[in-house]
Amino acid sequence: MTKETENTPSTQLSYTQAIAELEQLVTHLQNPQCEIDKLREYTARALQLIQYCKTKLSETDNDLKKLLEELSQDNL
Repeated sequence: MTKETENTPSTQLSYTQAIAELEQLVTHLQNPQCEIDKLREYTARALQLIQYCKTKLSETDNDLKKLLEELSQDNL
């Protein structure tokens, strides 16, 4: 977790910040020196961030579909 975002609720992060923190968490988790005491904390935070990113992507996808639909209706 980055020092800047580790205490920030995932919903207050940008998508880019969430992905950057996820990448850091994966690096920590893949490190053989990862402390077992931190494993649960890292995994829980990663799950929060993954859910946030999935929601953000889904919302963006829906918004884009609506915009494209409006655009195609305007062109008719």
